[in-house]
Amino acid sequence: MTKEIRKEREREEMRKIILDAAGQIIAEEGIERLSIRKISQKMEYSAGIIYHYFQNKNDIIEHLLQKGYQDMVSGIRSAQGEEMGGDPSLILKQSLQQFITMALEEGSQYPNVMLNDSPAVLSHTSVLFRGAAQERKAIDMLCHCLGQFQHIKEKDQVYIELTAQVIWSAAFGLIIRLTVEKELPVEQREALISHYLDTMLVIANQS
Repeated sequence: MTKEIRKEREREEMRKIILDAAGQIIAEEGIERLSIRKISQKMEYSAGIIYHYFQNKNDIIEHLLQKGYQDMVSGIRSAQGEEMGGDPSLILKQSLQQFITMALEEGSQYPNVMLNDSPAVLSHTSVLFRGAAQERKAIDMLCHCLGQFQHIKEKDQVYIELTAQVIWSAAFGLIIRLTVEKELPVEQREALISHYLDTMLVIANQS
């Protein structure tokens, strides 16, 4: 391993430590309470170290949002790429299942970020505006999946995008409630998720 490669690896490891600490604070206190001081305390490093890797708090938030979104898109793309014989129902179900699973694994961090209404955060998280499929890869992939259904492929792109936005929003609402009502028995959580998936398939097949 060359000196340059080792330095770059060490740099990436430190950036990950900083981002992980920031993510923990967001999950515990909310994104609006994040600060360089709190990150340094969580890491047990001096605040000056953080500025060697990120310009400021907003730079850290930007990287967190980008990474979270990229992970989500990669998970959905992976689900859509599995061999399912091209059956749109199976692809849609697996994609939504992956989305819900990944969001729930984030715990409180997911709702704390997604419910934040600051313009800086919304520039990454908003999905309900017209034309979202052109700017949000996750919505675009959902639209593409919906476009494979017999009853939907004949509709225009505005209708397909609206359908994708409503399906996404329904999943978001379920994720938020499952995150808040964390004491639900596992079987009830699984039943709710399963029923949501079945209901979305009914909508897709009858639209």
